[in-house]
Amino acid sequence: MNDISIEGSEPFSKYRSAQLFVGSDISDEACTEIRDILFQGRGFDLDGYKDRCIKRRIAARIRNLGYRRIEGYIALLENSDVEQEQLLEALTIHVSQFFRNPTTFSVLEEQILPELLLKYRDKREVRVWSIGCAGGEEPYSIALLFDELCRPNDLISIIGTDVSADILEKARSGVFETHRLVEVPDPVLAKYFSQEGMRYRLNEQICRKVRFLRHDILQDRPFLRIDLILCRNMLIYFSRQEQERILRALANSLAPEGLLVLGRAETMVNESRELFTCVDPVERIYRKRDENAPLSGS
Repeated sequence: MNDISIEGSEPFSKYRSAQLFVGSDISDEACTEIRDILFQGRGFDLDGYKDRCIKRRIAARIRNLGYRRIEGYIALLENSDVEQEQLLEALTIHVSQFFRNPTTFSVLEEQILPELLLKYRDKREVRVWSIGCAGGEEPYSIALLFDELCRPNDLISIIGTDVSADILEKARSGVFETHRLVEVPDPVLAKYFSQEGMRYRLNEQICRKVRFLRHDILQDRPFLRIDLILCRNMLIYFSRQEQERILRALANSLAPEGLLVLGRAETMVNESRELFTCVDPVERIYRKRDENAPLSGS
């Protein structure tokens, strides 16, 4: 398919008095059409995401392009590979920075990562999975911590995944705007980054520590025997039913006694609580429960 212009899709600038397009203007039928287009064109399924969040982001995309009517935008989406990718970018949150929520990374640096290194030293690699990694700031932050903590012979495997191929390419480049680095301590910035105009490039040695792969947590098979999973600020965009399904999948991904880090506004739901024990309630860090351990309340 090629990019096309759609007749009758006049921008808002020609109709200043028109009411702004909002999420409630998108009918369930139109949302279904958009879902089907994205699924067929990009293999991305909107089922499981909260309707209100999805409609709000679609409406924002429509406003940005200047469409007055949903029909015109759907016609564009159906005939444009580029717009499908752009909408996918808009629907999947890519807001991140290095050491986002510094207190969480303090616990990781002082407690969690040293524990994992000690447990598997001289046995096997420590495996980390960052889900919804966006521009790579989170898995690179873990790589920076490990670089300071590791002995020469320690083995580390870090995977960063996201549904957007384009954002993963940006992550692989290792180049970041200044506002992504506000939580990076000055000594770390000086040691691991080089300035290039208004941006900073991460040391190639650190970049090589992270593998970036396209992965949809709702559709693709999870990785196995992971020691630490970071799934932060992603569950809040899914229905409770899908949250529980994701948490069960993550429990299956973890190695025995593996650790899961959620976002500060997220928590366990329904029966998934029985799959984990809480390590740090403030930072939302959980340990996979021993299958032989008694359930809560037993």
